[in-house]
Amino acid sequence: MIFYAHIVKKEAKFASYSYSVAKAKNPLPNSENTMPLAANSGNLPLDAKHLEEAFAIFYAESQKLEAQQSALQEKINQLSDELQKSNQRLGILVNAIPAGVILLENNIVLLHNPAVLHFLPTLSAGQSFAIPSDWQQSIAPGEYLIGETDSPDSKTQKTVQVIRIDEGIRSFIQIQDITANISLHQETQRENRLSAMGKMAAGIAHQFRTPLATALLYSSHLCDDDLAPEMSKEFAQRLRKQLLDLEKLSQEMLRFISNRPSKNILTSAQQIIDEAQASIQALFESKEVELNVQCSVPSSAMLLVEPKSIPNALVAVLENALSVSKSKDSVQLQASVDTKKLIISIKDQGPGIASTIIDSLFEPFSTTSANGTGLGLSIAKNTIEAHRGTIAVENSNHGATFKITLPIASE
Repeated sequence: MIFYAHIVKKEAKFASYSYSVAKAKNPLPNSENTMPLAANSGNLPLDAKHLEEAFAIFYAESQKLEAQQSALQEKINQLSDELQKSNQRLGILVNAIPAGVILLENNIVLLHNPAVLHFLPTLSAGQSFAIPSDWQQSIAPGEYLIGETDSPDSKTQKTVQVIRIDEGIRSFIQIQDITANISLHQETQRENRLSAMGKMAAGIAHQFRTPLATALLYSSHLCDDDLAPEMSKEFAQRLRKQLLDLEKLSQEMLRFISNRPSKNILTSAQQIIDEAQASIQALFESKEVELNVQCSVPSSAMLLVEPKSIPNALVAVLENALSVSKSKDSVQLQASVDTKKLIISIKDQGPGIASTIIDSLFEPFSTTSANGTGLGLSIAKNTIEAHRGTIAVENSNHGATFKITLPIASE
């Protein structure tokens, strides 16, 4: 545009000068002192003055365009410098963070920071990106267990989190070591359980005292030489029952303190629901309570869980619902999948949770049942949270509703 303006400006000056010279050499009468530009086309003739004014206006506008373009170019240069400085600062920041960062285009590596080589030592620009086959899927989506050999005699594992953001043909991937965070979370959970056990020391003593005193009473009767054989057998059976209750209580207390998933395997969500239902169906039938299971979970939904712990946690919640149900009542178990989570709700038709204990329902020994230990729901909560899940309870118009969520590893 600037170049064109200069050319037009020069041509305007030259045309004006040439016309002035021609007019001086060949003067015409006033009536004929015009210069027809297109006589055959019917256009009106323009005199030299009008032509000069038109070229002057064009020249002035060209000057304005030049000034605007110069200002625009200066702004572009300024923004380019700022962008370059921002890119330099961003590059320094990305290279300094401990998390690995990868930029992909059509799944091909364009750029990466040095930290990513701690997780993927052979990664380089131009490669097609894929999660290594030796990375094992962890409990939550996007988390993997990776092995690291420090020496020939020792092998440790790390847990890494992979976050991928897709924007058109480009993708941004962040790989972060979350091993310390998980260890801290597990240790915090364990300390909370130990703290709860310490606070409930009196409750523990009470839980042991009653069955132990009863067992001692029955054993003293068995020492009576005059006891009839049939009574001796009955007391022996009662003693055995009390000892079994004590053994169950001690096992539940140990599970509460040390509860954490040991070996997780991919298990279908449908299988978990089916196992929980099979384990408790007979108890529901014996009490003439209907267990209505509605499972709308796709067969491809898989959870990374300890095979028996999650079904046992569901059974503990179902046992709680059964304990407050009457004959001909119904307990509903509904399961569905939403945003990478398995959602399970268990609804009963009992009286609901008393307002005095609803806030402490999942604490150890929190129970209103004469036959319960108060550890079942606590163990269920610990198990579910150890698998990165949640459990909550609320009262409804017709009983209580427990809501459980668990992360889905793959679909």
